[in-house]
Amino acid sequence: MLKGDKAKLLPNLDYLEREIQFLPKYQEEVDWKVYQSVREKRLEIERWVESLINATLDLSKMILTLKGKEVPETSRELLFKMASLIFDKEDEAEKFSEAAKIRNTLAHRYLDLRWQDIKRFIAIAQELYPAFISYLKGEVL
Repeated sequence: MLKGDKAKLLPNLDYLEREIQFLPKYQEEVDWKVYQSVREKRLEIERWVESLINATLDLSKMILTLKGKEVPETSRELLFKMASLIFDKEDEAEKFSEAAKIRNTLAHRYLDLRWQDIKRFIAIAQELYPAFISYLKGEVL
């Protein structure tokens, strides 16, 4: 990997690694009751999830471009294609690509829908993000 390409990827990778460490904190501190009644905590976790997904999308675009692969037009296809490089099972790639849907539904006004998506993202992140970060480190470092 060229030095310039590495310099573009590293800040996003560092951000992702730093932020994913808050996963246990949110799992412990935020449940449905807190999410619906504590506005600050709701906005905090929504922003955290959205930021992680945006960083994932950015990193995925960069890696696919650097590998000379076509970058899909939709976020879901982008994450699926990226995940296909990392995971052996199609269902894991499909699960990883759900993050795009989750990001889109955070814009809905219904707390119960957003909460379900946030819980889903936390489960996906816990299960699949270690492999995603490991893959990126292998490509960048």
